Order: sequence, then structure tokens, then C-alpha cells
Amino acid sequence: MREIRVLQGREREQNELSRVLAQARAGHGGGMLLWGEPGIGKTALLRDAEQRATEFRVLHCRGNSADSGVDFAALRELLGPLADRVPALPDPQARALTAALGRGPGAADRFLVGAAVVSLLAAVAADQPVLLIVDDAQSVDLATARALTFALRRLGGVRVALLVAMRDSPATTVWQSLRVLPVAPLPDPEARRLLARRAGGVGAPRANRMLKLAGGNPLALREFLIDTEDGAGIAWGPAPFGPRLRAAFAERLAALDPGIRLLLVVAAAEDRGTLCPIASAATELGVAPADWERAFEAGLLVVTDGRVDMRHRLLGGAAYDAAPPAQRRAVHLALAAALPGSGGEQLRAWHLAAGLDTPDPELARALADGAPRVLRHNGPLAAAAVLRRAAAITPDPDTAGLRLAAAAQFAWEGGDIESARRLLTLAESRTTPAAITTTAAGLPGLLELVAGDPARAHTLLLRDADAIAARLPEIPVPIAGASLPVPPVSTVRPAGPEEVTAASANSALSGRDSTVSPSPTATEFAGGNSRRERGADLVAGLRLLAERTEWVLGQGVDRPMDGQLEAVVAESSPTYAVQLLPPAAQLLEWGLAEAGLEPYLTVAAGLRAAGDRAAAVGMLPQLATMQFATGRWEAGEATLEEAFDLASGAGADNILAQCWNLRARLAAQRGDADLVADSVERALALSRPHAVPLLTGGAYWHHGFHALTAGDAEAAYRRLRALSQPGHEAAHPTLARLATLDLVEAACRVGRFDDAAAHSEHIVLWARRSRARWALAAAYACRALLAEEDRAEHYYRRAVVAGDSRHGSFGRARTQLLYGKWLRRVRRRRDAAEQLRLAADGFELIGATAWAARTRTELDLTGTGTKPAGGSDTPLTVQESQVARLAAQGLTNREIGAELFLSPRTVGHHMSRILEKLGLTGRSELRGIDFDNGMRLTRPRL
Repeated sequence: MREIRVLQGREREQNELSRVLAQARAGHGGGMLLWGEPGIGKTALLRDAEQRATEFRVLHCRGNSADSGVDFAALRELLGPLADRVPALPDPQARALTAALGRGPGAADRFLVGAAVVSLLAAVAADQPVLLIVDDAQSVDLATARALTFALRRLGGVRVALLVAMRDSPATTVWQSLRVLPVAPLPDPEARRLLARRAGGVGAPRANRMLKLAGGNPLALREFLIDTEDGAGIAWGPAPFGPRLRAAFAERLAALDPGIRLLLVVAAAEDRGTLCPIASAATELGVAPADWERAFEAGLLVVTDGRVDMRHRLLGGAAYDAAPPAQRRAVHLALAAALPGSGGEQLRAWHLAAGLDTPDPELARALADGAPRVLRHNGPLAAAAVLRRAAAITPDPDTAGLRLAAAAQFAWEGGDIESARRLLTLAESRTTPAAITTTAAGLPGLLELVAGDPARAHTLLLRDADAIAARLPEIPVPIAGASLPVPPVSTVRPAGPEEVTAASANSALSGRDSTVSPSPTATEFAGGNSRRERGADLVAGLRLLAERTEWVLGQGVDRPMDGQLEAVVAESSPTYAVQLLPPAAQLLEWGLAEAGLEPYLTVAAGLRAAGDRAAAVGMLPQLATMQFATGRWEAGEATLEEAFDLASGAGADNILAQCWNLRARLAAQRGDADLVADSVERALALSRPHAVPLLTGGAYWHHGFHALTAGDAEAAYRRLRALSQPGHEAAHPTLARLATLDLVEAACRVGRFDDAAAHSEHIVLWARRSRARWALAAAYACRALLAEEDRAEHYYRRAVVAGDSRHGSFGRARTQLLYGKWLRRVRRRRDAAEQLRLAADGFELIGATAWAARTRTELDLTGTGTKPAGGSDTPLTVQESQVARLAAQGLTNREIGAELFLSPRTVGHHMSRILEKLGLTGRSELRGIDFDNGMRLTRPRL
């Protein structure tokens, strides 16, 4: 059976077309007309309907403006495949239709042609249903349109369906007799999904610009040149069209009068919809009142309350795209002249710059001088757009480079990391690193840290810190528009896309205040500190960030974090507080997750209020880690989704790798092997090229943790030991400590007790130094795994008491599982059942379904559960059921024997009996057995 796909956001239209087909199948002929702008998806819907009409005889044609004046031109294309059946029609009808199809002499009588179409379609429909598809019906000749609508009115009791698509309103055409189905632009969620599928991941500022330009048009979402500077989040105004999009609008543009086309170009270039400058510029360029009237009558423009709205925004963009460069320049110059003398200086300079084809230093200076006002009123993305335009018309390379560097800083502050990287690369091609340090201090290192090589980031951060420190005794550092200090890689939940987007740039140039509260500039810090003092703060911030970079690389010295948390709480400005927040993994390492969560959330709230997306891009995965560690699982998952939204497509590879690592961890707890493998693969693909041990090590850890969850102790051991192997790509001391219990358990299960003992002593030393509760619990649990029977319970009980006391703690449930498993093995089944029930409840509470299932299996093996294994609804004995459950987890005969105190030979005998009783061909099929519901096979055999 042919698979039917669902078009993105077109379920309603697909259902309507399917209803027309269903009625035709039942002998109730009818038709429907799809109406919408070019590229809106009409042709895709027609093709989809054709795919659904599997048993129909499908005939189609497409209108062509060159043939629109030739009678029956489209009918020849439509009915040509049925020409061999025409002679069977009544003789007058046959002669008329033969002439209409260009296959016989004489003139075609239109009435007889219509009657012949009725007879022909009825005859074909007697054998199988017929589907007629007419695309671009606005260009179909009138004779064909009349013949088809005439026939359809007389085929109501015949298995015939007619589907028509056109770009213009059918209200004044012969097609108006058909039922009309308007095809509207895609809603925003569907448009975003379509864009994400096309781009694979695009940063939020760039995505928001594309969505605004496309206006829900699917073809535009596929065709806009998304990788160009005109598609950047900081760009403003119309963007170039792709070839298919340009072709889709070419015919409609050609049909417009030159005056109307010019009017659309003016409205598109102005981009704000303000009537006065549009009207003044249009008049200056020769647009007549009659052109306005015709535009109103055609529904292209609407004027209300001093605003000009383009009903078809893409048509205006197409007109601007098709206009010759000289005409576009003239339009911008006319708009500049039309702007008021007071309050419009910045916008006037913008249009003047767009009207130039040569550099202009004075105009460039005017644009750059106005950037602080744009920043205050409209946010950093708008300021970046202004500075980029200023740099484009700046003749001096050094000055252009400084302006590009400042634009890069503003793009970073606005969350457009991709544009920040591109602008900084352009700046580096025009001026010296020292000059860039002056303008965008710390930005090269910060961008390298979030998206590149941390080792190089460390070098760049120290370089900038030393360069600024060397100048502090002499003069204040003239940092042009840069926020101080540079935010570090750790921290927070960002403002939503609707708060800080590419729309900031649009409102920037309109003179209207946006809702964005911009980051402070070098001269606008609260508290009255001098620029020299803030320069000293910047130096300290860069050096602190360089120190954090050493930790990312697995170097440096671990120090207690308490003092830093106190400094975060004491700092009133989130801009400064964010740099003091220690990385989440360090807080976990020192047992300060609970103490650190509140400062994280406080800083997050402050950054959210300020719209500081730059700090947010690195903070989100850190915040999610803190929330998971403190049992805020639902909040943590929401934060992780926001992190993906912000980092995807933004070029922040290292941040995105953190996100994939966290997703791998959650998937491992839930036993989702496919998601674990995919997430780990993605994390490694992002981290390996940049040699980031923290991120590569995280992927190894979570992959090993999943192997341990799934019962593959050997694979778990191989992956986890890499975290502490010197020189290995995954070696990182913090991760090695946090993963100690996982490694020791895996090592014990595969008989590597010396290795387990060595790692156990390492965590004991760390527990003594840090006094972290998790480390104390892990140290006791490791000693319990290695202890003789007379000492093991002592360590297990201490591990339970020392660790997290929350019932929803993964660590506590993990310890209870190990304790309960040991109790069962020493045949204290009731005590074991008590610990295992608590562990299972804890795992289920936090959604760790794979661990909960593992614990329930252990509970069943105690024989104290509510439903004893091997009951009346299963053919297996109690011991056979226990063996089968363990084998289904992937344990070998030797491992099962160790669990049940049986010899491997006895286990093998039980396995033979199990497979015979259940009718299975191999032990791998046990994975598909539902042991709690009558031993039913839940997965089909391949």
C-alpha cells in the first residue's frame, strides 16, 4: 500500500481534498478550487491528492499565459490521453471534440464540446473513477474553463472529481462556480518546523528573520538564501530571492503596471509601513494617484491609520528583488529625502547608505555615531545592523574593522552567535588583533570557547586580558559599545524568542522603542564606577574565564566553590554575577548542587529581565544540570529544550554538545538505546574536532552508564575507565570522580577487582577532602561492593545514610538497589524486598524507567512480590522464570549463575527448558517477552 505523507501544516486542506475524492469514489462527482499566492503550496496539495487517488484515472494540465488566448489549448493537454475514445462518442460531439483537440478540421462548437466532455468523462468513469487536475488556472484559456465547468455541473452522479489551483481570486472568473478552498500561509509553529527541516538547525535570530520574510509561504521558507548576510539575524529590509521563488512571482509581477510595481518596491524598501515617507518617495519617483487606486482595487495595498500594509508581503519583496540596482538605489535616496528632519537622522542615514554604490566616510560616521541611541532604544541586534552598514561604506580598513568588531560584540550580546563569528572574521581581515581587543575585548576567546577550540580560547582570553591590563595605568580602555565584563560560558534560561529577535533590528530603524532592555555599554554602567575601574573588572573577568577554560581542558587545580557562590549572591548586577557562577559539574563535584541552584536561578531571572541572550547560550545546559542534580527533573527537561532551541544552528558547537550529553544521560536512565546512541554520536561529532575533554568525556560517561543500565558490564567498564586514563581524549578528573561508582560497579561485575579497589580509594580521598554527601555515599558504596560479607552491610547502611535523603534522588535509589541486591544474595529476602521497593519507587518517581525495571526484576527474584514469578499464568517454574528474566537483560550463563547461586551448567539446562516451553529459537527473543502478563511476546520476530 502506498504510504500517504502529511504535508506540514496542511492537514485541513488534505482532509478537504480527500473528502472530494471519497465522494467521487461513491459516485458523487464534484470539484474544488485551491486559491493562494505563488509558492503557498497549491501544487504540492494537488500532487498529494494525486498520490491518494490510487485507483483513479488521473488527467492533468497546467495553464500557460502564452496559450491563454488560444481556445481549448489546455483541454488538448488535459484530454489528449483519451483521444482514442473520442470516436465512440455521438457523431456531432465527436467531430466537435476532435476539432477542439486539434485532431480534425472545422470549428469547434463550444456547446457541443462541453457535451462531448460530459459524455467522454462519463464513459471513462464507468470503468474507473476519474480525477482531473488543472494547475495555474488563472492562465487557462476561457474556452477550456467553460467546457470543464459546464461538464462538471452535469456530472454530479458520475465518478469524476475536478481539482483546480490558481493564484488569483476566482470571484470574477468562470471558476467561481467551484467550491473554493483558500490556502493560507502556514501558522508559525508549522513554519518553524519546516524551516528546521530545511536548515537542519538555524539560530533563533536568523530563523526569526526568515520567518518574517517568508510570511508562512512554504516555497519562500525553502528558497530564501538563508546562509547569506542578508539572511542574518541582524539584517534588515528585503532579502534576495532564490531562483525558484523569483520564477514563481515573475508572471504575476509582469502582469502589473510599472507604476504599481514601483510602488511595491518603495513599500518593501521602507519596510515599516509608514504612509508619509512612502507616499512622498513614491510621488517623487513618478508614481501617480491612479497607480495607488489600482493597487487598492487589486488588494495589494491597504491604508489604515497612517500605515500602508502590503496584503502580499512576498510580492513586494519580489518586486524589490526584481528591480534593477539603479532603481533600488533611487528608491532609498527618495525615502531618505522624505524622512522628517527631526528624529529621523538615523533612518535617513540608513537609506542614504543603501542608496550608495561608493564609500562615504562622513555618512559612515553618522551611522556609527547613532549606534548608541539605537542600542538604548532597540537593543544590541539593531545596533549591530547599523554598525555593519556603517562598515560597508567606510573606506579606511582599520576603521571599518573596528566598526565590524563592535558590531560583532553587539551581535553576541543579542544572541546571534553566528553573525558575531562572521562579523569578527570580517573585522580580523581589515584590522589588527590589538585593535579588535580594544573594541571587542574577550569576544574572540569567548566565541572560540563556545564554538571552537578551548585551548585557543585560553590563549586569546589571556592575550586580551594582558593587552587591556597594560593600558590601564595610562588611560581608560575605549571599548566601543561592548558590555563589560564578558559573560562566561556557564549559565541561564534565556529570554523567549519573542523578546529578543531579529525584529529588534526592524524596530531599531523605525525610531520606535522595543521591549528589549539592552545590555549596558561601556559608558552606561550602574553604580558610578569609572571606565578604568570597569576595565580592571574586565581584566579580572577574562582571567577568571581563562581559568575556567583550563578546567574544561582537564587542567588546573580544583578549589572549593563556597566563596564564589557567596560572591554571586552579593553581586547585584546579573552582568557581573554571571561570570562568578562556577560551572555546574564543579558544584556537583564539591557537593554544592543545592546551594548553587538558587544563585543560578537568581542570575537567570536577572539575565532574562535584561534580555541577555549572550550569557544565556552557555548557561542553559549548566542550569539544566543543576536542576537534574537537585531532583527538579521536569524543570530541567524544559530548560534543556530551551538550550537546544537557542544553541541549534547558532554555531555554538560546544554548547550544543553539552545539550546532547544531557539528553544521552536522560535516555540512558530510561533505557532508550537508540536515543543514547544518537545523542552520544552527535556529542562526539561536535566535541572531537575541537578536542574538548569535558564534552568528549561526558559522552563516554553517559554511554558507559547506559551500558551498565543495560547489563553490559564489559562495555561499561571500557568506556568509563577512559575518564581516568592519562592522554585519552575523554580523560577529565571531575568526570572521573563523578563516575566513580559506575566504574567500580562495572569493574566488579567483570572481575577486575584490583582496578575497582584503586578507583574506590580515589573517591575515598575525594570524599575526605570535599565532604560532599554524594562522594561520601559513593565511597561507602564502592567499599561495600568490594567488602567481605561481614563488612558489606556496614558500608551499605552508611552509604544510604550519608547520601541524599530525598526520595526522588537517583543516587539514593541507586544505593538502595545495590543494598537490596546484596541482601537478596545473602538470602535476606524480606530485607532485600524492602530496599528494592524503595529503590523502584524512587526510580519511577524521577522517570528512570530502565532502572526501575531492573529493580523490579530484582524484587521479583526475592519471591516476596505481589505476583510471584512462575504463577499459574506461566509455563515456567519459579527458578526458570528467574533465569529467563536475567537472560532477557543480556546476562551470560555465568553472570546468571552468580546472581542465583547456580552453576553455569545448571543455568544452561534451565535455558534449554525455557526456550522449549516458550517456543523460542534463541535467548535473544527473551527481550520481547512480557514476563508480567502471561509471558506474551510483545515484539514481533524478524
